[in-house]
Amino acid sequence: MKTDLELVSIGSELLSGRTLNRHAQTLGAALTAIGLRLSRDTTIPDEIEIIQAVVREAFERVDIVVVSGGLGPTSDDITRDALAGLFGCRIVTSPTALNALHKRLNDRGRTVTPAAERMALILEGAETLLNSVGAAPGERFSPESGKILFILPGPPAEFVAVLNDHVIPYLKDQFKEAVPLELRVLIVEGIGEADIVTRLEEAEFQCLEASIGFYPGSGKVEIRLTAPREQLAALNDAERTLRKLLHDCLI
Repeated sequence: MKTDLELVSIGSELLSGRTLNRHAQTLGAALTAIGLRLSRDTTIPDEIEIIQAVVREAFERVDIVVVSGGLGPTSDDITRDALAGLFGCRIVTSPTALNALHKRLNDRGRTVTPAAERMALILEGAETLLNSVGAAPGERFSPESGKILFILPGPPAEFVAVLNDHVIPYLKDQFKEAVPLELRVLIVEGIGEADIVTRLEEAEFQCLEASIGFYPGSGKVEIRLTAPREQLAALNDAERTLRKLLHDCLI
């Protein structure tokens, strides 16, 4: 199974500017920490045909796709309908999710309405991933052998809860051999990206076994070096060389 994952963020509010979407940042950091990689984040509106097309295309590139949003009780929450249509399965009530929903709302003195019960619906054959901070559960579904679809709620706190409680533990178990990249970080100030690159080119600096990235902001530039653990010696050499070349502007 490939170690790259894709994220599909669903919600017209994400595209209208009303809601800031940080799911890619959250998921990317969590995957990097366990040696996996978020290779693409696609944000799309609440439209069935678009959801189906984007998820179908994602599975042509990777084996694991994470979908977020559109699991609430309102008419525009159509993620389940779109995915059920795509994979040719029914939508059913999860007894586990329904019981959790009743307990959650009853504990808060709220009435459990038919609209609220829609949040306990899942794809037939999916595993319920209980949501510890919200009503709608997440799901883990296998549309075909070797493919995994995670369906997560959209609200940030709920996305993080299901991700940390269920998705990351599952992935860690499935990818026991995955190893996080080694990381080295240098921060410089008083010199811009173009000047940094000029210094490196003049010194004929090469970083063949490691990847280098430049992240400017607030008068500083963060330089990040990453490499697999087996290239640790080369990574350390690259860091030492950079520190010598940029010694006068390091902080």
